[in-house]
Parts: sequence; C-alpha cells; structure tokens
Amino acid sequence: MTIGLLLSGELGYKLLKKIHIDYDIIFISTDSKSKKIISYAKNYNINFFVGNPRNKKLVNYLNFIKCDILASINYLFLIDKEIIDISRKIAFNIHGSLLPKYRGRTPHVWAIINGENKCGITSHVIDEGCDTGDIIFQKEVKINIHDTGYSILKKYEKLYYPIFKKTINLISKKNKSFIKQNNSLSSYFGKRTEDSGLIDWSWK
Repeated sequence: MTIGLLLSGELGYKLLKKIHIDYDIIFISTDSKSKKIISYAKNYNINFFVGNPRNKKLVNYLNFIKCDILASINYLFLIDKEIIDISRKIAFNIHGSLLPKYRGRTPHVWAIINGENKCGITSHVIDEGCDTGDIIFQKEVKINIHDTGYSILKKYEKLYYPIFKKTINLISKKNKSFIKQNNSLSSYFGKRTEDSGLIDWSWK
C-alpha cells in the first residue's frame, strides 16, 4: 500500500521518520521552511514537492503518479479536490482538536486561551472544506492548569504516530464506519500572529 504525505514543520518531520520505517512513501509535499523534511526526502531519494500545491502545481509535478492513501499531517496548505483525487482509496488529515470544535489553525492554543479543560487529536477524511470531513478516530488530551501550547504539542508528539497507524488500520477494514461531523457544534479559529501574544493586563 503506497502513501503520499503532506507534511510541515518539526512535528511533520518526526512523523515522517516513523512512517518511513513501516510504510511505502511514494511522495512528500511540504513547504519551503520545512528544511528537515526536504533534506530527509533528498537523503532517501523520495519524490518531493515544495510550495503551495494548489492550482494543479502538485498534480502537474507528480505527472499522473497516484497513491493508495493520501495523509496530511501538520500541513500548512488547504487541499483542493484535484489533490484529494491523487489518492486511490482515501485522503485523511490528522488535526489537533476534537472536531467539529476548533477547526482551523493552532487549535490547541485556542483551546487553552478559551479555558477548555481538554483538547485532542482527530483523524478525519479530507473533503473540500476546512477540517469538515467525516471523523475516523479521536483521542482526548487533558489540559492541565500549567499547560502551554508547547507542552500540549509535546503530548501530541507521542500520540500522532499511534493515531496514524490506528487510522490506516481502520481505513483497511472492509466494514468502515466513519462519523459525520455535527456542524451545529462546530467552531473555527484562524492563524495566530506575534501580536496575538500580547497580554491585556485588564484580563482576569
């Protein structure tokens, strides 16, 4: 079973090294700042694409190469239908929230800001929306009083690969039963910037 990977950042790099041991990676797509992922792909002679994949850029680069499963992990770019169609069986994403809550960017940080006592990780089918596809698997993660965005990510690091493997196993089953997201419970949060870190001392 061949896998195409959409990866970014340190988390994506750490997952890549583990996935490569157990699965046949046919290509990688990443961003220009993910130097470790690019270097890894070069060292192991894996086809790789760097940059925004939309508007047929990734599809044209692959030149009709397809994979059985397309997996997106910590990827910076939205994925359009032409990219979804690269997969013969299914395309899935691993997202750092308990969907349908906290769709969008840096969901674990927003969960802390909003005073949640738990966050989590969801693997879900990729559709043409933003984190809106059917849920394949979810894992709750407790938010403790002293947790930060960084400490939550360290918890996530230990869970992402087991969740990846669990998702592949669930996809492989003949009688698959995924869960539709309840859009009435959904929330969306956008990208955070440096200004987002400023403290308003009038807050509680």
